[in-house]
Amino acid sequence: MNDRMEKAESVLELLPGFQYLYKGEVDTDTVKYLIKKGWALEAEDCGSVRLASLAGMDKNDIYYSVPYKEPAAIKAAIGTCRFVVSSLKEMELINEAAAGYLAPGHLEVVGIAVIPKAYDNGKLPGFPVEELSQLSAEARKLRFLSIRGCFIRGNTKGLSGESLGRYLRDCYETAKLVTTTIPCGMSYINAGNFMEPAVQTMKSDQEALEKLQTAAQIMVNQNQTAFYAKLLL
Repeated sequence: MNDRMEKAESVLELLPGFQYLYKGEVDTDTVKYLIKKGWALEAEDCGSVRLASLAGMDKNDIYYSVPYKEPAAIKAAIGTCRFVVSSLKEMELINEAAAGYLAPGHLEVVGIAVIPKAYDNGKLPGFPVEELSQLSAEARKLRFLSIRGCFIRGNTKGLSGESLGRYLRDCYETAKLVTTTIPCGMSYINAGNFMEPAVQTMKSDQEALEKLQTAAQIMVNQNQTAFYAKLLL
């Protein structure tokens, strides 16, 4: 277990109901440890997807972001992971790959990266919230894809305690907006860029930590009465 995992474990002990999404270099031992802990993987390339799949990780716990990936890399991962897309072009590439791979009647499940306006610094990959309606119209043309989750990407620099808790709530509200605008189901929600400010909050005063815990518990409770989605950090 590396330093990043140790920090994540400390955060998850204080915020029950969430699943850690590990991003970084992996080998077979790392993947087996993730499986043992019930954690998920954000794979950086198709080699990592394949390694995780062969090591026995469930495809629903392998998330593969595809910016700038070649069609061959996308095709190699079809059916073994959950793609996360940040542009319409990426969706079109996955749709094309899935068309020649999937059995009739089957769809490739993807998640979309979404950027809430309040946390958009202009540098994050993904669909700004205000573009969701346009995305909805375009997504209907892609007959081999099914949107079933979202990665919320936001600039969390400087957030702590209450403001970080507000970010969690905004992530959940953004996911709700996605389901009604696309429309689509929601099997997982990732609150991106959360872990580092959460670690810093743990090191600050007790009041800030309690405010974050309260907001996190509200999100968990809301999820249990609506989506029953995986909540990824």
